[in-house]
Amino acid sequence: MTTVILAEKPDQARAYMDGLGIKYKGKANHGEGETFLDKRTIVVSAAGHLIELCEPEYYGDAYKNRDNMDILPLIPPRFEYVMRKEVKGLYSTIKKNVDQADRIIVATDKDDEGAAIAYNILRFTRALKFKKIVRAYPSALNKKAVVRQFKHLEPINQTWRNADSALARSRSDWLIGMNLSRLYTHSLKQIGINNNFAVGRAISTTLNLICHWYQEIIDFVEQPIFELKAGTVINGHKVVFSSPIKITGRPDINAKAEYIKLLKQHGIVHKKMMGTVKVVESEIKEKQPPILMTKGDLYREMARTYGWSQSRSKKVMQLNYEQGYQTYPRTDSGLITQYMYDYLHDGFDEYLKAVGLAGRFERYEYPPEKLKRYLTTEDSAGAHMAIIPTEQLMTADSDVTDDQRLMYGVVVRKSLTLLLKPYKYVSNRLGVSVNDVPFSTQNSGLLDAGWKDILLPNKTKKKSKSKASASDEQTFNFKEVLQIGQQLPMIMGNSVSKTKPLAPLKSIQIYDKGGLMEKAYKYVDDEKYAKILRESKGIGTSATRDQAMASLINKKYVTVDNKDVITVTPEGWLINWLLTGSKVNDPVLTAEWEEEYDLIGKGKAKANDLINDTAKLVFDEFERSRKTWDVEKIKAYYGSKNSAYSEKLSVGDCPSCGAPVIFSKDTRHSGKYDCYECTNKDCSFKVYSHFSNKNVSATEFAKVLNGSPTKKFTKIESRSGRTYDAKLTLKYDKGKDRYSLTIYKDNNRKY
Repeated sequence: MTTVILAEKPDQARAYMDGLGIKYKGKANHGEGETFLDKRTIVVSAAGHLIELCEPEYYGDAYKNRDNMDILPLIPPRFEYVMRKEVKGLYSTIKKNVDQADRIIVATDKDDEGAAIAYNILRFTRALKFKKIVRAYPSALNKKAVVRQFKHLEPINQTWRNADSALARSRSDWLIGMNLSRLYTHSLKQIGINNNFAVGRAISTTLNLICHWYQEIIDFVEQPIFELKAGTVINGHKVVFSSPIKITGRPDINAKAEYIKLLKQHGIVHKKMMGTVKVVESEIKEKQPPILMTKGDLYREMARTYGWSQSRSKKVMQLNYEQGYQTYPRTDSGLITQYMYDYLHDGFDEYLKAVGLAGRFERYEYPPEKLKRYLTTEDSAGAHMAIIPTEQLMTADSDVTDDQRLMYGVVVRKSLTLLLKPYKYVSNRLGVSVNDVPFSTQNSGLLDAGWKDILLPNKTKKKSKSKASASDEQTFNFKEVLQIGQQLPMIMGNSVSKTKPLAPLKSIQIYDKGGLMEKAYKYVDDEKYAKILRESKGIGTSATRDQAMASLINKKYVTVDNKDVITVTPEGWLINWLLTGSKVNDPVLTAEWEEEYDLIGKGKAKANDLINDTAKLVFDEFERSRKTWDVEKIKAYYGSKNSAYSEKLSVGDCPSCGAPVIFSKDTRHSGKYDCYECTNKDCSFKVYSHFSNKNVSATEFAKVLNGSPTKKFTKIESRSGRTYDAKLTLKYDKGKDRYSLTIYKDNNRKY
């Protein structure tokens, strides 16, 4: 008997072989040996999607011409698939072994895409109808987890329903992307605006949400805020109260006059007035740790504790997963199974030791009724579970990078909160009435940090008072010195402030729990679809959110600077503006489709119905575009956004033509070719921002554009390997007609 295990990618396959005791060499993508599964057990690997939807050119030579609009839209009567050229050898290995299999275990990632990868491969190999197929769900790649997953095999039925859902999604996205990207790229090219204008449900909707955010900033008009507050002294402590009397300015009212009128109506006419205590509450409360980390949570935690970018976190979490130290990273769930809780529980002291906290904390066990909120069963775990450390410890001898250790420390600390006593605090609430105006104040005081004590502080958190003095102040108990009906002297105060615009958007806010994509329902008026988006936690999974953001950057619709701040480019503003009134970039479409995907995954809806609805949407979009296209308005809008973008990001004037120079991020080669370039497309000015091993910031480059040298850079590496210190300046090579950074000389001395 022969059992074949199908993995999604080579590193996953090697982890399976390690766990099952199958020997292999180097970076092998398959191997075989005797295991508890079968005397002959073969592990073979895909490399993600081996088989993909065909490009439009497959359906006829006429589609090779991307400017031929007469043949669009393209709605294939049958969607055809093709194998990627670079993976044909891999597919041959899979087919050869699948043909020999008596049983196939699908062990791709536990999500719709993992299901679709397996389905397409086994469909091409003709194994779907003739082989016994079962499912194993990977949650981690350490040896114990691997053995355990293959001892808990499940039926394949749900996986194939998930594949149906994924295939429907990919085909619908193909129809929109292939047709509308060609439509807008061609149409804009005809009026002199050249770019590859990609259109797609996820990318366009995400861009729309980002543009909404920045449009609110653009439209913001500062208004005054007048609010009545009060203060008193209780037991030697200053206490400040707020009230419901608050007026925020609007263009149609005089906020100050309305505020004064309101004060008079309530008889608040003196600075000193007596108040009557109406509410006195003081309660000692306990707070359990929050649900464990999803992918977005880990992004946020690494940004909070170490200031990491999303891309840095993504790389390291994948590495820790592949090497068996952390569980599956592309997760949208913060729940774990009882088994996972048990190994955290039993290994508590070892995990503490692994992150340098040996003996610092005592293990605490929550009662079953309180623990259950963190747990899920194997059967109902969904696509993913929380990111926690695996049973494989990262020790001092582990061959890992410093970044891997930093993230592992964060993951262990966060996971062990589940095994530490509750955070305990006193919650105070005091209500006082002055005339008929209710004033209230609340505070909470630390009694026992509990699980919070194991978490790392914010990277930018400033040192505060000592814990002792802060605790004494916070734990002042109102109930000990006040009672209902007591009179208090109150000092009335007028708080005058101003409304503030939204802060510039950061990319972490795209992925983060409670972030822009999760809260897309706020931009949906229809309550039904707003509810769907709210319940499905917004647009896309953590993986699709990653992909959407990466696509926005690659298509140059947005840029992200070294402080993680997003800026929408003129091209991004333009394509979003052109899609105004379209369903393509409306969160409602995502909500509708999510509803359909869910029904398809449950076997209650047909994928073809969704495909047909998408085809109609594409036809409608061609017609809408034809009716609303206005060349002069488009040129004017794009020109205004171009000017604003260049002015905002300009580091100085181009020495060749005088146009603004901006920083241009290289997204294809991980920043290797980052540069400063002229915004005038007819100008060739471009200077790379790297000088040897040093990166020249925008601030420093602005200096050289103004004719001054940069600051002194230390330890610049020469080609010979020696280091030196120097200032830099801009040099023009007349022969090559180009500018470059060079060493600045003053009185023939090098700095």
